[in-house]
Amino acid sequence: MADDKPNDDKTVVASSTQSLTGSQNRSASPVLLQYDGGAAGKRFMLQNPVVLLGRRADKVQVWIDFMGSKAVVTDLGSLNHTFVNDVRVMQSAELAHGDMLRVGNVRLRYFTHGSADQLLFDRIYRMAVQDRMLDVFRREYAMERLEEEFRHVRTSQTELSFIMLDLDRFKAVNDTYGHDAGDIVLKDVCAAIKPLLGSADTLARFGGEEFCVLTSSPLHDAVALAERIRRAVELISIEYEGHAIPVTVSLGVANANEKSGGELLANAQELIRLADSRLYQSKQGGRNRVTAA
Repeated sequence: MADDKPNDDKTVVASSTQSLTGSQNRSASPVLLQYDGGAAGKRFMLQNPVVLLGRRADKVQVWIDFMGSKAVVTDLGSLNHTFVNDVRVMQSAELAHGDMLRVGNVRLRYFTHGSADQLLFDRIYRMAVQDRMLDVFRREYAMERLEEEFRHVRTSQTELSFIMLDLDRFKAVNDTYGHDAGDIVLKDVCAAIKPLLGSADTLARFGGEEFCVLTSSPLHDAVALAERIRRAVELISIEYEGHAIPVTVSLGVANANEKSGGELLANAQELIRLADSRLYQSKQGGRNRVTAA
């Protein structure tokens, strides 16, 4: 049954009969490894003949049928379509070891079994793309992801928004309380932002005390998310060696389809520049605010 709404908010993986994450025969089971969102790196052990993927498990978008040694993915009419290695699945496609499956706005890599090499690949991948102190993605991953999402917007007419945020007067925190206090502030800010993000949203450290969020949302939803982030950070209570440290952020928001007439921006770099210029406007306008179109 096809969903009547795009599956861009809560893509889930579920089984038609039982849990995917059983403990028996883990090394022999096929695996889907999630690449995006807060659950990046999560492994789904595929132990049942039919596995359902989609925005909600009760309204199936995609199913995988294991026929003997083969895994076949079939799109049942999803509005955001299904892709294997960036090629749209028109009806059905067979999955091979290492293939990248995209369902809605979430990417999952398929492995024929949860073997030692797959687990090693998982660990190396996470080390390469994540800032381990803050448990967010690195800038390099975010830029690669943004380029890919921008290409996807061109072909699928989906939404893509980019939020730039920067901690206000962060240098003063380091100068006054030291870098250990600065690290605590960064950790607490990231911890406050993560629960506000959707499963397919990407939070990354852009550099220093500057961060970015990629979200497959229209501009007004991205602005609302940015405002929730601003408010959540403003409410953080941080104490260091008996001192209360106030924290705020300034944010700039841009959307890939902001040109007059809803035309697509030229490239991902233009989207970044637009969000960054609006972040600067927030700084100039008094800080602790969101600026959009």
